[in-house]
Amino acid sequence: MIRHTLRALCAATLVIAPLALTATPAHAATTCTVNGAAVTSTNVVGTAGADFITCGTVSAGDTVNGQGGADYIIVTGNVAGTVRGGAGRDYVQVGGPVAATGAVHGDADSDYVRAGANAGVVNGGLGFDFCRVASGNPPVNCEG
Repeated sequence: MIRHTLRALCAATLVIAPLALTATPAHAATTCTVNGAAVTSTNVVGTAGADFITCGTVSAGDTVNGQGGADYIIVTGNVAGTVRGGAGRDYVQVGGPVAATGAVHGDADSDYVRAGANAGVVNGGLGFDFCRVASGNPPVNCEG
């Protein structure tokens, strides 16, 4: 009886162990610098005042939000998540491509939004916005 139980446990271990090794990795959070402080989160948030935010990439499902004030947001890599300037006259620049799952929003007030190849959404938002996209989908809600 014990021998049969041990065989069954060994067989179950051989089946379960490979499944555990092929599990989906955990979601990688976005890493940015907000006003000089390093922040790693799925939701990177500025302050109600003017902020200086720099990020390497914005992962799918993650958000970078400058909130209020005249924010300066620079993403040097890809945007698969969402970048929001928030209220205020914001400068948002994305050096890498905006993925199909990605979005860059200037939000309220007059903003300057600049992006590389755009497969997602670049939206100036409310106000008189100046937007430039290198290629791909044209920006929306941009007057200049």
